[in-house]
Amino acid sequence: MFRIIKNGASIGLTENLNYIKQAENGCYVLCPEPDASGIVFGGTVYHLLGRTGLDGVETVSLEEADGGMEIIKATEAGGIVFVTMAEAGNIDPETAAEHAELFAEWAYPINYKTGQIRRYKGTLYKCVQNHTSQADWTPDTASSLWSKTSDPAEEWPEWSQPVGAHDAYPKGAKVSHNSKHWISTAENNVWEPGVYGWEEVTNAV
Repeated sequence: MFRIIKNGASIGLTENLNYIKQAENGCYVLCPEPDASGIVFGGTVYHLLGRTGLDGVETVSLEEADGGMEIIKATEAGGIVFVTMAEAGNIDPETAAEHAELFAEWAYPINYKTGQIRRYKGTLYKCVQNHTSQADWTPDTASSLWSKTSDPAEEWPEWSQPVGAHDAYPKGAKVSHNSKHWISTAENNVWEPGVYGWEEVTNAV
């Protein structure tokens, strides 16, 4: 596990680093760690300290952390710390999904607030709009209220057409579409891969 540090403070933990470099056309592309100038974390591009500069991008450093100990510390008090960190964006969605049992089950009628994460049928969903839940507004069907978080077993999930700003793809998001792999080169990306805002990744496995 890696701790991501900006200005001397930890901004998050991740087990899966997405290394990137800037192509000649200005787009960011995935690359092996030795060739990387930066990383993508939480949909944001960061420059890696000591690497080739990236214009207009904040610099971070990486510190290896004992994943087991970090999870143990974060899951103290019944997982409250872990859940709070995940909802604040300080734990990447893949790591959060690997510990889905720490999150409360979705229920109704409950007043949910934007940013809260709940478990439904074993999958984590993030609330994207304040609302009071109803029996027929389940997270898997109410896309205007809930957005599915990442599945750690699926590195390249199938692209689906965003219906609004809440489920638009961030820069660095990885998807599969038309039997190809793509990485988003734009923030709040609602375009179809192959049309605009996506870079095809030809060396993905």
